[in-house]
Amino acid sequence: MTYISHVFKCLTLAALVVILVMSLRPSVPIGDVPNIDKLVHFGAYAVLAVLMRLGWPKLWGGWIFIGLALFGIGIEIGQHAMNLGRTGSLADTAANLLGTAFPLLIFHFDRPLRKM
Repeated sequence: MTYISHVFKCLTLAALVVILVMSLRPSVPIGDVPNIDKLVHFGAYAVLAVLMRLGWPKLWGGWIFIGLALFGIGIEIGQHAMNLGRTGSLADTAANLLGTAFPLLIFHFDRPLRKM
């Protein structure tokens, strides 16, 4: 394992903790832009997917997708179960899944192009 992959593993774990804490604390308004929270969900999970891909470069992207999907779904269930002004949302889950899939697909299809 290279030093850089260890750095990305640490960054991944830190990002997971930050997202977990931010997702399960009482709701805080983000702004007046409609559906800005979906963009935040997409971006957060895209960053997580990139960090995981760089931290675990030999891990099949499908496992990363499944792991982050379960993480996101678990958070949405937790939000639904808690009484802190948050509710679980299928739209948030969709944004999480799309945010996870987007960079993983880029990594997947970029690799064969570099060999050409």
